[in-house]
Amino acid sequence: MVIKGISPDVVTYSALIYGFCIVSQLKEAVVLLNEMVLKNINPNVYTFNILIDAFCKEGKMKEAKTMLAMMMKQGMKPNVVTYNTLMDGFCLCNEVKKAKYIFNIMVQRGMMPDVKTYSIMINGFCKSKMVDEAINLFEEMYLKNTIPDIVTYSTLIDGLCKSGRITYAWELVDEMSDRGQPPNVFTYNSFLHTFCKNHHLDKAIALVKKIQDQGILPDLYTYSTLIDGLCKGGRLKDALKVFKDLLAKGYILSVVTYTTMIGGFCNEGLFEEAFVLLSEMEDKGCIPDAVTFEIIICALFESGENDKAEKLLREMIARGLL
Repeated sequence: MVIKGISPDVVTYSALIYGFCIVSQLKEAVVLLNEMVLKNINPNVYTFNILIDAFCKEGKMKEAKTMLAMMMKQGMKPNVVTYNTLMDGFCLCNEVKKAKYIFNIMVQRGMMPDVKTYSIMINGFCKSKMVDEAINLFEEMYLKNTIPDIVTYSTLIDGLCKSGRITYAWELVDEMSDRGQPPNVFTYNSFLHTFCKNHHLDKAIALVKKIQDQGILPDLYTYSTLIDGLCKGGRLKDALKVFKDLLAKGYILSVVTYTTMIGGFCNEGLFEEAFVLLSEMEDKGCIPDAVTFEIIICALFESGENDKAEKLLREMIARGLL
């Protein structure tokens, strides 16, 4: 480009910086930023937001704040995207109080939080088990005339389910539908996880049927969660039926789904079936991981099958999984 006499501008540099950021080559991205400054090509808010986002996604909050300081030093004001990115970064690092501090600064500077801002903070509070704070923020949205979207609802519903507030969570499902934002598979997966965790397995099975009747296609997480719940609840036969249905329907199963079913066999002492499934998963191109081996090995040792356990342990070592 330079050889042909075309000088790169802020758009070109921003595009190149973005390219480095999406492949996690952040040092190279910063080198380009410094090169821009040396050439008197002023980076804009978009340029800095790209870098701040990249650092936040990698949990490098110190570097993200350095970019923010550099941005403000050049007389640029952060926009909603900048603040949202920083809040999300702190939430990903489980530093929700710092995220709330950024939220407050944003409001103090006259910036209006958008639906994404609220969704980020609600998610952060829920993951930190601060569900009351999440509810307060959710209620604030209405006062500010900010309409929650399906992400906001599903995030809060997940937090409510995990904190045992199922009744309120179901009320939000009704509210979603009334507001023209029908729940999706991710919304229902939160309920399913809670039902399975609390061994309410008939409710879990009924829920999967309900969402299918509504025309919502369960995803692999739905089925894996149900299989796991059934296995842990001593209903191996039901779990195996769900598992076989998945194979019959042509689903490409993940290592998690296979490992869950193998664990179910091991819990019942059905090691032959576990080994058959271990072989089948490899035949289908799904490579068992360390967890898969550990589940079988531990179960074998507990059942006094030491020779088989040691043999599998040696295989695990040979595969570089230990």
